[in-house]
Amino acid sequence: MIANPKIFKAYDIRGEWNKDWDEEFVYKIGRAIAKELKVKIVAVGRDMRVSSPILFENLSKGLIDEGVEVRDLGLCGTELTYFVSAFVEDIDAAIIITASHNPGKDNGMKISLKGAKALGLKTGLDKIRDLALTDLGKVNEEKGEMKKVNYWNFYREHVFKLANLSGLKKMKIVVDSGNGMGSFMFDKVLSNLDFDVVKMYWDLDGNFPNHVADPFIESNTDDLKKKFIEENADIGIALDGDSDRVFFIDDKGRYIPGYYFAALMTDFILKQCGDASIETIAHDPRYFWATVKAIENNGAKAARTNVGHTLIKAKMRECNSIFSAECSGHIFFRENSFAESSMLAILLMLKILNEKGKLSEIMDYYFENYPISGEINFIVEDSKEVVRKIEDQYNSGEIDYLDGISVTFDDWRFNVRTSNTQPLLRLNLEAKNMGLVQEKVDELKALIGGKLADH
Repeated sequence: MIANPKIFKAYDIRGEWNKDWDEEFVYKIGRAIAKELKVKIVAVGRDMRVSSPILFENLSKGLIDEGVEVRDLGLCGTELTYFVSAFVEDIDAAIIITASHNPGKDNGMKISLKGAKALGLKTGLDKIRDLALTDLGKVNEEKGEMKKVNYWNFYREHVFKLANLSGLKKMKIVVDSGNGMGSFMFDKVLSNLDFDVVKMYWDLDGNFPNHVADPFIESNTDDLKKKFIEENADIGIALDGDSDRVFFIDDKGRYIPGYYFAALMTDFILKQCGDASIETIAHDPRYFWATVKAIENNGAKAARTNVGHTLIKAKMRECNSIFSAECSGHIFFRENSFAESSMLAILLMLKILNEKGKLSEIMDYYFENYPISGEINFIVEDSKEVVRKIEDQYNSGEIDYLDGISVTFDDWRFNVRTSNTQPLLRLNLEAKNMGLVQEKVDELKALIGGKLADH
């Protein structure tokens, strides 16, 4: 058996197939999930990776051998598993087999409990890991069964109800799914839109032959930008490998950072609700000046949260946040049980365009007034020593340690944090003007040292 315990990450299970884990360990993980979570009905979906059918077969066998009814969702994006765990009453948990935007050789799982409560390392994955590494003894005397199910109509109705669309003008949109599950999700949920849709890299291919399915890295949207300009479209849309993250290109062909989208959508949603003064928005700690400004302008309250979808969802529940968006493209809605829905995010963006006109005219404000560095990643030998140097160098600023170290001055601020998924230090910096951004980035690069990493 191949069983590397390090595949159990902060937010999910993820590792290289047949190097970090194998069929026998997946089977044991299935049994451990059943024993630890004491679930009776589990919905399981999978992405298009070459190894996903093997994982599905062995995970399901482990669950069934412990008496669990497995509901086979078939191919789907992660957001469908969040939906069924929240809105299909008798489902106790849902699992998506995916490694998101990781290379094709990897695979993994994301687990959500009833109510779309994401399972993380500190909320149960650690116990499942420890149990799966032990001798689990005999299987349950009463075996479960497998049922093929179809919740697509239910989910489609749910998304369109939340979007509350009316009279959308016809638009031309270019969508790059990166050969991931975005194409499948789009066709299942949004195919009835009366739009001119230009589809890019639509064939499901777990080897990602065209580019990495991670639109958080702007270079992965280069093909989309070119196609967008060729087609003279109204908006470009990029989805990641498991379709739970989405990024946009405006009508000038500009990549819209997740931060700017978060501020824009925060303002839009607060203006749509009845009384924004009773609302709270949980927001990303890396960049937030624009988001907080939108929150304050609408009379709502701001609440900073840690990075990571499991932690953001927990914070949203704590403060009943109506909406949140992570800089990395995860977009959460209270009415979706605090879970992501890239399909809903797309519909709401189209609704904004319908009401306000060209996206570029809206986004100019953010580009001009809230310049940012983009995420810069460092490989360092001693991250604690780096933090100590930052504390010494910038002790005249306002320092906090909510997630890594953040330091704020009147005209600029930054966050340095350790990645929860990779051995990296991540720097994000915003300032009142781009010249100051570059000056302070150069200053921090010299202070942090180490080696720059692509991501």
